[in-house]
Amino acid sequence: MASWILVPCLVKLRSDFNAIAPNRDRSSDGSVGDLAHQNSQSDHNPDETGNVPIRDPDKVNEVHAIDVDVDLRVPGLSMENVVQFLLTRCRSGAEKRLRYIIYNRRIWQASNGWRQKPYTGPNAHDHHGHFSASYESHLEASTASWHLEDIPVAFTEDDKKWLSAEITKQVKAQVADLAASIAAVPTADQNGAAALRAFRSSPTTGMSDTGRNLISAEITEAVVAGVAVERFAANKGK
Repeated sequence: MASWILVPCLVKLRSDFNAIAPNRDRSSDGSVGDLAHQNSQSDHNPDETGNVPIRDPDKVNEVHAIDVDVDLRVPGLSMENVVQFLLTRCRSGAEKRLRYIIYNRRIWQASNGWRQKPYTGPNAHDHHGHFSASYESHLEASTASWHLEDIPVAFTEDDKKWLSAEITKQVKAQVADLAASIAAVPTADQNGAAALRAFRSSPTTGMSDTGRNLISAEITEAVVAGVAVERFAANKGK
């Protein structure tokens, strides 16, 4: 019985589309060609045959093109983003599995260095992007990542609001931590009082108990006698 398969590299491309846009619209997706495709040469036909869609009824023939619906349903991500991302990789030589891309009345081909040209076919390809794969065996069989997850996505207004709220929350938490650490640091007065307490209670202080008692007695006598207590020179006027 005649049959066909989609080449593995395009199975992977479709899978990668599904990974970055799991809720995308699939109504304009496609692979094997319909009757209109079968009457012409197309990568949507198994092994690009025209008129007879399957060339060899005894083998599994390969389809080398897929269509992917433009409605990806991911804020900030469009088919234009994906197309331009893949074109950049193709032009740099990082990606070699595509032969051409058609999207929104434009076509880019490996054969002309991926330069943009107007597409004048009957289907404008404004509802889906068309991706045609290489016919080289090692390329069409490759299931390496297409790296669509690396496509930069523009911030939406909701993204900006979330980011702003997240930054505000983190800043408040850091300010609270800083305030708590500052509150835990003793003031100069607290440090002074602690030093005085330590001085008075320390058995190794520079003044003996006898000395402190003598000074206390002299001050008491002077106060009782009404004699002024002389201050240290550094404390004059205080």
